Amino acid sequence: MADSDMGWHLATGRWILQHHQIPRTDVLSFPSAGKPWTYPPFAGVLLYLTYRGFGYVGLSLLCALACLAVVAIFVRRGDFASAFLAMLAVPCVAARTAPRADLFSTVFFAIFICELWAYQHGKRVRLWLLPVLMLLWVNLHPGFVAGLAAIGAYLLLEVTDLIYAERRAGAFVRLRGALPWLAACAVATLANPWGGRIYAATLNMMGVAGSVQGTINGNVALAEFAGIPITTHMLHQLLDVRDILNGFTWLLLLSVLLAGLFLWKRQIGAALLLVFALSATLTHARYMGLFAITVVTLGATLLEELFTSASDDGGNTTSPRLQVPAGVATLIAVVLCAVALLHVADFVSNRSYVVFSPGLSFGAGESSWFPSRAAAFIRREQLPGNVFEDYELGGYAAWSLGPKYPDFIDGRGNSGNLGLEQFNLYSEDPDSPAWKNEAEHWKLNVLLVSTVGLRSLQQMDPFKFCQSKSWRPIYMDDVSLVLLRDSPQNAPWINRLQIDCFTQPLTASDSSSRPALHQFYLNSGALFYDLHRDREAQESLSRAAALYREDPSVHFLSALLFERGQRYAEAEQEYRASLAITETSSVWYSLSLLYGKQGRTADALHALEHAAELSMQPYNIYVTMGKLQMVLNNPEQSLVSFAKAERNSPYRNGAESLAPEVYAELDEYRSEAHRRLSHWNEAIRFQQEAIQRTPLVVRRWDRLARLYEATGQMPLASQVRQHIFDLQTSENSTLSSSPAGK
Repeated sequence: MADSDMGWHLATGRWILQHHQIPRTDVLSFPSAGKPWTYPPFAGVLLYLTYRGFGYVGLSLLCALACLAVVAIFVRRGDFASAFLAMLAVPCVAARTAPRADLFSTVFFAIFICELWAYQHGKRVRLWLLPVLMLLWVNLHPGFVAGLAAIGAYLLLEVTDLIYAERRAGAFVRLRGALPWLAACAVATLANPWGGRIYAATLNMMGVAGSVQGTINGNVALAEFAGIPITTHMLHQLLDVRDILNGFTWLLLLSVLLAGLFLWKRQIGAALLLVFALSATLTHARYMGLFAITVVTLGATLLEELFTSASDDGGNTTSPRLQVPAGVATLIAVVLCAVALLHVADFVSNRSYVVFSPGLSFGAGESSWFPSRAAAFIRREQLPGNVFEDYELGGYAAWSLGPKYPDFIDGRGNSGNLGLEQFNLYSEDPDSPAWKNEAEHWKLNVLLVSTVGLRSLQQMDPFKFCQSKSWRPIYMDDVSLVLLRDSPQNAPWINRLQIDCFTQPLTASDSSSRPALHQFYLNSGALFYDLHRDREAQESLSRAAALYREDPSVHFLSALLFERGQRYAEAEQEYRASLAITETSSVWYSLSLLYGKQGRTADALHALEHAAELSMQPYNIYVTMGKLQMVLNNPEQSLVSFAKAERNSPYRNGAESLAPEVYAELDEYRSEAHRRLSHWNEAIRFQQEAIQRTPLVVRRWDRLARLYEATGQMPLASQVRQHIFDLQTSENSTLSSSPAGK
């Protein structure tokens, strides 16, 4: 159980059962307390009841059963094509049956699409079941709209059949039989605590409702809503059956081939449906499971038609279009069984998790990245609230520390732009005015920091916070750090509990299993690296490597250690070793920075290109590429990179005004590229746009003046120089009149 949203689902279910009511405002987060919150309530209740009855083991088994249920729906016909495609789809389905409300949408969507597809093909099905499921679905997860999408897909299939005279009568008959039940599904969506308002809330969560200027669009900001890049690396995924994305990549390829076959068979609706599903998953990784379900459902029928005999209208048996000799079929079955056994071995031995999904391991229970010991420490010592934690950590904090300690922020998307406010804090020194103002505004006393930095869950630098004068470390283990604000009222706790991060030992449990020990040493190595305890970091990483030789994270961390020690050749070797096991954007990006330190600009650019290919959020990578291309005196290519950066900005689609400096910097880079190309009008235009975004930044006005001077526009240059003088005079006047200036 490693999902960051699991905690707030459990906390919501606990609150509902304790208070015997459905929350209509935020009851988990103290900055968002009292804000309207619209979310189907009963998934949290079911997850909480499962946990209360069977613990984390029960939640693990529930998720496994949800995945099994979807696969059972796939293979219920007992044909080879369904089984083959189901094998490819299992990892995609498993990814979307984590301990969160989303797992119910995955199961219900599979039922909807399979029943409607079977009905459209003349099979006897239970359409009455769909409204019943929809009544449950709308009260379990906002993904009920996927059920409506499945109904829309069915209607598309029938409408496209109306084009052909020989299919028209059958389509009309099916539509007459289905429409009452489909209408009942639509009506059932209104049977929820919010009625029709559930639609607005759902579309807003999905980012479909549109963007409001000045607000973060979750469809852009969240990684699972990011697109899946099509790269040459996918060729490796196709060929490596041990790659965790092997099945998904094959489904991507098969969806294109199947869409072509459907067009050849004049089944336009099915072809369009596959194209839409493919587009949805490539633009939003979150829809991977729904995509896999769609491909398996439609593709199995088509493939089975190609490989089996059929009866025509006269009762005569026709030969299959493609004949497979019995010996070849047996060989294929043996190969597929061998692949299945290899997958089982890789999961049970934890190889799949070590290589592709750090933080997970085989078996039932709680993930190692959850800071359960730190949460227990906060409760045991009865530390004063409020507690500040990272966005990814908020869900678990709501569950493990609530209700006594409400969380600061979590994954429900109910915190407005608090996430951006938090993100901006990470670049600030812990003793800075920004942190002081945040602490005073929200009355913060405790910081709960996740220290598993290589898991994309860590944003705050433990090294800086352990040296802070405003915050004092009082607890540390291999995955978390607890700090207390240095204030007179907190002095009793600080005097009794304060620790030294730079000498505090980390000790593994004697009863730890091999996977748990590996996680401990890897996490400890990452934390020791962050704290500049390099010798201890190297020792921990050596122990982790001894337990799992194929761990790319060990090579990655070792490379960072060598790079810090300016042992660049060894660092490059370790980066390459990590990439040889599995290619990731972060490793390629780090390798590019290493090349940059060595002055190997061309190599750095090549590494950045790989990093951009693999990244789901490549804004910073494209900016760095553009700057490197300027160093290589290639302003044309730098303009291309800067344009790509703008298209991938986390602040696009309505949030541009929240990051004026980001866009002003990009405009200034473009201005410089155009200047080098002697495109003076464009250089001036982009510099003007940079100034419009940040009108008080003097250096940008100065650069505009120099551009005017370079083009002989002296009157305009003089006006800008006068404006610079006025800005500086105003700034000096403000400083002299302030208490600090006096």
